[in-house]
Amino acid sequence: MKSVEDFDPAKLKEVRLAAGLSAADVAKAIGSTPGTVGRWENGRGAPSPRLFAALADVLAVPKKRLLVPLADEADLATLRTRAGLRQEDVADALEVQSSDVSEMEQGTGALRDEWGVVLSALYEVPLERLARARAVTEVRWRERFEGKRGK
Repeated sequence: MKSVEDFDPAKLKEVRLAAGLSAADVAKAIGSTPGTVGRWENGRGAPSPRLFAALADVLAVPKKRLLVPLADEADLATLRTRAGLRQEDVADALEVQSSDVSEMEQGTGALRDEWGVVLSALYEVPLERLARARAVTEVRWRERFEGKRGK
């Protein structure tokens, strides 16, 4: 399962301490272990989208509070994980199969125009930012494709 790439370990520790919670308190509340929360705070890993969403809920902060600023080169998968969503969550919202979301994120499937408004709301980004992430995804696919062809 993909981890939240833009997760900020220092912000997690800062927010947790400000809330007066121990790593064990947070771990128990989200269904994880204190060691795992400690690894996240030390930058030796990042939560899955599901645990990331649970962290934000338990700490009562917007998800963006636990993230580094969104990079220009963020792709569609990054937008999804930053929103604390799994591919299955997005598929349910779009009323499609998880494989459709996977293909969209790999650049091998389409991001249908009618999905734009839904994804923009789910990912909490403007349509323009969604379009940029789509372009990044497609460029990365093209680079992988050309690399496989030996060009």
